[in-house]
Amino acid sequence: MQILPVRKIDFLVVAIAMAAIIGNSTHVLGDEVFLKNGDRISGTVISKEGGTLVLKTAYAGKVKINWADIVRLSVDKPVQVLTDDRTLLEGVVSTVDDKTIKVSGADEEKSDNVTLDKVRSIIQPDKSTLKKSGQLNLGFSRDRGNTDEDNYHVDAEAQFRWIKDRVIVLFDADVEKTDNDKTKEEFDLIGYYDRFVSEKWFFNSGLWFEHDKFADLDLRTTINAGIGHQFFDDDRTFLATQVGPGYVWENFDEGEDQDYAVGVWSLRFTHFLLPQWKLQAFYNHRFTQSLESSSDYIFKSKTGLRIPIFEHFQATLQFNFDRDNAPGVDAKKNDYEYLLTVGYVW
Repeated sequence: MQILPVRKIDFLVVAIAMAAIIGNSTHVLGDEVFLKNGDRISGTVISKEGGTLVLKTAYAGKVKINWADIVRLSVDKPVQVLTDDRTLLEGVVSTVDDKTIKVSGADEEKSDNVTLDKVRSIIQPDKSTLKKSGQLNLGFSRDRGNTDEDNYHVDAEAQFRWIKDRVIVLFDADVEKTDNDKTKEEFDLIGYYDRFVSEKWFFNSGLWFEHDKFADLDLRTTINAGIGHQFFDDDRTFLATQVGPGYVWENFDEGEDQDYAVGVWSLRFTHFLLPQWKLQAFYNHRFTQSLESSSDYIFKSKTGLRIPIFEHFQATLQFNFDRDNAPGVDAKKNDYEYLLTVGYVW
């Protein structure tokens, strides 16, 4: 057996120990925060909201640091950085100089410099997180005596939101019977897909199916694409608009089928009048203008008030106004509907 000289053994031991120390140090250091007073704090950046950075350390748990006291910052795993102008950046964070950081994405050639005073928030990205919300509302009335009439209404909405994507599905249907004869039959099924390019701007596409038996409309199919702007999206107010070109195919029971290009404008608005009571007002509309005839347009709107009953349940007072300026055979241009519904919210 060959025995290594003592000096070689000592060298190997020292080399292994140094490698272990460097490896452990790199793991322990992780993210680093440098303060005005010269202190350096190591750990994992959890978030930055308002004027506070939350850092998780191995020795003191979560530590809150005044953002104004920070002069340098580095984060070795990708985070999302939102700036004051609502630009969303994602990547690792490194120090450029005092009060300036660089956010580098997966493509190292793409990076952005941001001064610390322009950083609105920092969050950990979680692409698997899906935010879901929606509601289902039902309305029913039954008259007997001098009038024999039944009215049925259902509307539903489901929204799925990822970091940069949003899908909205809407459904609305009404059926009315008078003396056992159907006097109303209509439904709308609408789907939207939004792709966000910043916090406020997004590309929008939509697909709509509409049916109104007693307006001679067997099926209207509309597709559109365009751009949207989200003015507000917080705990109290939501306001977004979309505009762009589209195309319509209309199939009538008696009238002549037609198809034509359109311009589409839509707006969605909700606002909690009394946040503590969850009393919410809402207004939505959609305007479709034919590009072939200025007199051929369709306007649909919904205005109302959502009143909480108890957890996850609500009552809704709603007024719908629709105008088809070029309706089918024997159909009226204006439709009015007053609704009182009860629904489930998630």
